[in-house]
Amino acid sequence: MKISHRPGLFAATAALLLIGAGAQHAQASAPGVPAIVLRASTAFSTAMRGVVGMQRHFTTEVNGGIVKHGEQSDSGQLMQDGRFVKIAYYRIVRDGHPFSPSQIQQRNTETNNDWAAGKVFFKEPYDPQYMSDYSFEQAQTACSACPAGTQAVSFASTIHDAQHGSGVMYINTSNAHVVKLTYSAYVLPPHASSGSVTETGGQALPGLWYVVRIDQTYRGHAFVMTGTGTFTGIFDHFRRFPSLGAGEAALQDQTI
Repeated sequence: MKISHRPGLFAATAALLLIGAGAQHAQASAPGVPAIVLRASTAFSTAMRGVVGMQRHFTTEVNGGIVKHGEQSDSGQLMQDGRFVKIAYYRIVRDGHPFSPSQIQQRNTETNNDWAAGKVFFKEPYDPQYMSDYSFEQAQTACSACPAGTQAVSFASTIHDAQHGSGVMYINTSNAHVVKLTYSAYVLPPHASSGSVTETGGQALPGLWYVVRIDQTYRGHAFVMTGTGTFTGIFDHFRRFPSLGAGEAALQDQTI
C-alpha cells in the first residue's frame, strides 16, 4: 500500500512494507540459515499454494501538534502461489473526506504498478525469494505472548533500503509458523528519525498461517515541529479460490 498524499510534518507511513510473498520452495539446506528458518520458509510456501484472497483494513494517523492527518481504507488483495496478482481499493477516507471513484482508481493504478515492479512491500526474511538477502543468528530475546517452545531468530541484511530491515522473528518450533516479527527498516519515511514495525501472525484459514496484523510507529521532525505517526493494518476475510478467474471476479465485485 502506498499513501500518495504526504502531510507537511512527515510521511509516517509513506509506504507500508507489506508482505512480500514467494512460492519458491526453500532449499533443503542453505549456508548460514538456521534449520528453523528453513522450516518456516517451507511452511510459508506450502500454505500459500493456489489462489488466495484477503481483505485489508488500514488506518494511518499523524500527529504533529497543530498538524494532524488521518486516513482509513479498505481493499482486497489477490495472490497466486504466494505472488502478488492484484490489489483493489474499495474505500478511502482522508481527514474525513471520502475519495471519489477517480481518486480510488488513481490509487489502484499507483499501488498495482508499485507492487508489480517489486516495490513498497517489506521483503520477509522467511520468504524463499528473499532469504538470501539476509543473515541470521539465534537470539535469546523473550516473547511473553508467544507459545511455549517459540524460538527467536535475529536477522539483518546488507541491502539497506526501505524494503529490508533488521529485527527478530519468533517461530513456533512445533509447526514452524512465524508467530511474530519485529523490525526497523533501514530507510525510514521522509522526516522520520526512528520507527519500528511489528507483524503478528495468525490462523487465517485452515492450513493457512499468515500475517493478520501490522503495527508501525514512527517519530520524527520537520523544521521546529516534532511528532508521531502510527499505521495499523488488519488482514481478514481470507478465501481460497478454485481458479485465478474466480479470485479476480471476487476481487472486482468485493466479495472476498
